[in-house]
Amino acid sequence: MPGSVFEAMRCLIRAPHRLFFMGGLCALVVGMLWWAPVLIMRWAGVASAYPVPAVWLHAWLMTLGVFPFFVFGFLLTALPRWVGAPPVSALFYRSMAGVLYAGYTLTVVGTLAGRDCLIAGLALTGVAWALGLVALIRCLLLARAASLLHARWSIIVAAVGCIGVLVGVGAISDDQWALFAAMPSLALWGFVGPIVFVVAHRMLPFFSEPMIANYRRYQPVWSPPLVVVLSLGHGVLAFNGHDDWLFMADLPLAFITAWHAIRWRGWAASHVPLLWSLHISFAWLPVAALLSATQSLALFAGYGAVLGLAPAHALGMGLATSMVFAMVTRVSLGHSGRQLEMDNLSVLCFLILQLAVVARLIAAVTAGNARWLFLFVAIGAWFEAILPWAIRYGRIYCRPRADGQPG
Repeated sequence: MPGSVFEAMRCLIRAPHRLFFMGGLCALVVGMLWWAPVLIMRWAGVASAYPVPAVWLHAWLMTLGVFPFFVFGFLLTALPRWVGAPPVSALFYRSMAGVLYAGYTLTVVGTLAGRDCLIAGLALTGVAWALGLVALIRCLLLARAASLLHARWSIIVAAVGCIGVLVGVGAISDDQWALFAAMPSLALWGFVGPIVFVVAHRMLPFFSEPMIANYRRYQPVWSPPLVVVLSLGHGVLAFNGHDDWLFMADLPLAFITAWHAIRWRGWAASHVPLLWSLHISFAWLPVAALLSATQSLALFAGYGAVLGLAPAHALGMGLATSMVFAMVTRVSLGHSGRQLEMDNLSVLCFLILQLAVVARLIAAVTAGNARWLFLFVAIGAWFEAILPWAIRYGRIYCRPRADGQPG
């Protein structure tokens, strides 16, 4: 047993995607295990005691806590290849991962242990994020590739996320609660949404070309910067309390991203689950932007926030979690020397995840007992989707490549 545990650890630290994706899987599960009892207590009318409101902590854990693991796990693996730079050194990415693990752990513990521990966890997360940016910028400076479009915009968007973390640390330290509460939403639209678009713009046509007959890549150079600007515009408007004007950014964002989804022809990949899952995941981006625009127009017309948190969950659960599921599956299979085929268990888990998203959106627009019913359906389906998948791929990270190659 000691020998097998030692070998598993050696495998885990062998490549950036292994170490960071494992942390992301654990963070996904822990974050929702933390949230589920809070929901049950709220349903039962029992107050929960936390250093800050539980809903703010939930938003933080599931955005600025979870997604750095997956974003940096992917970028530290892929971005050096995009730009023709040397790979990130093992000492650097292992050190960064250790800080990120510690940051997330202290953040979760701090929700119970008190504000000082919580601040320490958030601060360590910010330090890890800054280290990741240093590594990515170094790759850019050493780049030999002709096109740096996706690398540059990935780094810009990651920097926005880092700023959000650091601002959040300062806000909670100075008791600026409104500012702290706004950070997850700003990160969702200013970091999570744009980074998914930039990566999808680079990878979806690349993955689709060999699988779809008569496929022509569509990767216009104008769309990554425009989508990033529109997403940041949404974040800035929301941060300043102008929710009734969000449609100014959301309507063009919905149109541009829907146009890309059409041009990328995801429906033609129905015979390849590993590919259509990526396209379905991306389709949540225009849906989220359209829902947000609809709510903004309702606010502008004086009808109030008719969709509640539906736009945020369409973006966070629908787009981001689905894309993490599909992209992590693809990267993990490819980088473990396995066939690029999504097995039946993964397909089923992905479809259950989509059910969880739909249930959460319905919960956002219902009230009373119906709302609680759909909330519990959503969280139950979420666990049924994520837990088997996380166990399946977590085991892969702790084993050598199937083809005997390094990495």
